[in-house]
Amino acid sequence: MPTISNSKRNLVRIVYDIANEHEITIQSFSYDWILKLSKNDVHKHIFGYNFELNSATSKMIAGDKSATTDLLEAAQIPTVQHRLFLNPELEKYVGIAGNWQHILQFFQDNAQKIVCKPIDGTGGNDVFVVKSVIQLEKALHLLFSKYRSICLSPFYSIKKEYRAVMLDGEVELLYQKNIPFVKGTGTSTILELLQHTFSEETLQNIIYAFANRSDRNLSDIPQKDEIVEVNWKSNLGEGAQAEIIENNIISALATKAAKAINIRFCSVDIIETVTGEFFVLEINSGVMIEHFLNNQPQEYNRVRAIYEKAVLRMMGE
Repeated sequence: MPTISNSKRNLVRIVYDIANEHEITIQSFSYDWILKLSKNDVHKHIFGYNFELNSATSKMIAGDKSATTDLLEAAQIPTVQHRLFLNPELEKYVGIAGNWQHILQFFQDNAQKIVCKPIDGTGGNDVFVVKSVIQLEKALHLLFSKYRSICLSPFYSIKKEYRAVMLDGEVELLYQKNIPFVKGTGTSTILELLQHTFSEETLQNIIYAFANRSDRNLSDIPQKDEIVEVNWKSNLGEGAQAEIIENNIISALATKAAKAINIRFCSVDIIETVTGEFFVLEINSGVMIEHFLNNQPQEYNRVRAIYEKAVLRMMGE
């Protein structure tokens, strides 16, 4: 069996462990980013975090936030709207009238507070909340300099964000993402509190996210027991904390969402607003439980069991 060269990825270590137990041969390519699994003349692949269980079509739908929105809305599933806008370089499709008037109208229709993001982005990268026209212009300029298409969404006051890991219509794991915070001591700066609270793996992302806030400085000294939220995003890779839960409403919504795009193995992100409404935020065809396991290392066996089910079904066992 080849030597593992990308040992930092939990998935790689887990799949090798599963393969060894079930006498599955593995060939590794591209620094373990592609794994070829073989047994009894059955050959399957894992590409990144995508298992050869989903159809190419369902993977493409899940990777396009606007397409996912359209299909979920057609199925009458509550979802966060993702309005598609193409890069103006694609003038043939955009039209000579351009995007700007439509974008401004969307901004006005949503109380001048929206979210701008890439249409196929992951991990919370290049996601901007804009509350003024100048912020909107800046966000669009940056996004269109990097992406062929973007999407705009209404801003929701979110109480909590959840993730459901789905396999063949069953919820295998459901957890909520708690927004990261630090508690003041009365003597330590926010930077010192961050350094004391978060691991080296997430600290850089957290400091970057916090530095873009306009209301507090890293040199501020919070009062004793004062709670300071350090990021508005609920990404585990940016300091949010995972907490396993059970919730029939969320599980049912995630199940309907996965069924609507015919995807077998995925994670469904759902938000709960402060008014108690639930909306599907996105569907991820790549099942990355990496940050969850770093956050909850005691749940190794649970994560391994999920990946083991996926591998064995992929291999037809």
